[in-house]
Amino acid sequence: MGEVSTTVKRRRRALSLSKGWLRRESNPLLIKELRVRMRGARAFVVLTVYLLLLSCFTSIIYYSYSSLSRAPGGGPDMVYLGKTVFAGVVLIEILLVTFITPAFTAGTISGERERKTYELLRTTLLPAGKLVVGKLGSALTYMFLLILAAVPLESLAFILGGVVMEELMLALVILLVTAFAFAAVGLLFSSLAHTTLVSTVLVYSAALLMSVGLPALLLFLSILLGPLVSGYSLSPPSWIVQAVLHYALYLAAGLSPITAAIFTEATLEEHNTIWIFWENVGATHRIPIPSAWIVYAVVYLAVGLVSLLAAIARVRQQERR
Repeated sequence: MGEVSTTVKRRRRALSLSKGWLRRESNPLLIKELRVRMRGARAFVVLTVYLLLLSCFTSIIYYSYSSLSRAPGGGPDMVYLGKTVFAGVVLIEILLVTFITPAFTAGTISGERERKTYELLRTTLLPAGKLVVGKLGSALTYMFLLILAAVPLESLAFILGGVVMEELMLALVILLVTAFAFAAVGLLFSSLAHTTLVSTVLVYSAALLMSVGLPALLLFLSILLGPLVSGYSLSPPSWIVQAVLHYALYLAAGLSPITAAIFTEATLEEHNTIWIFWENVGATHRIPIPSAWIVYAVVYLAVGLVSLLAAIARVRQQERR
């Protein structure tokens, strides 16, 4: 009996210590932000409108493809129907995530200044790191909810055919990395700007440049440098120049979520891999090229981490004034 009571006391002591550690290590700002966000009607309105838009676009893509592409029997060509619906849903979701995410972080710190609550928040014992991570965690939690809520729409492509599980997983990776990167960039601009308006303009300008401007620039460069990369010009360059151009092209493709998704799908279709494939340059040389989603994940995770650390440093610098 004595051994049993001693074991029970040890378990209770360990449980009380773990609860105390969780209370000390938990982020009260994150809990408060999540409660405020999910208790209001705005979160559910945004979720409903987001899913309605995706559903409408999915229906439009499905019926448009069904009416334009006909099989010999008169029905829709089911070979590429699922792939077309999946690609359309993913691209639309990338655009929505790109332009919804900054709205949740562009005013997180600048809004506190405008409401005259920033100084009151800084008088607490909450360090700068927990303040920034709490704001970021609140926005990312809701964005992850939006992304996961749209998975059933993406999974419709499995019923239609033409899509494999790797494509769904890569789409989720690109969407999650996009949400993290743009949330961190929005938080950085919010810590630098004095008003929410300025922060919003800056972060949406960056999002527009990174998601739309870079694909347009890449398209222009591919048209301009296409003959050199393919080696079809009258005097083709050396294999080293062609290799550099190939790497530059795929590096540029990994700098935008849209081009990263398109190039990743093209790599999967042509080379049947999602990792690294070999490309012929010149007549006797081959070079390894990573898939575009790998470049995109590395670059945008780095951008997100640097933006997060810069926002923490900015808040800590303002704290010392």
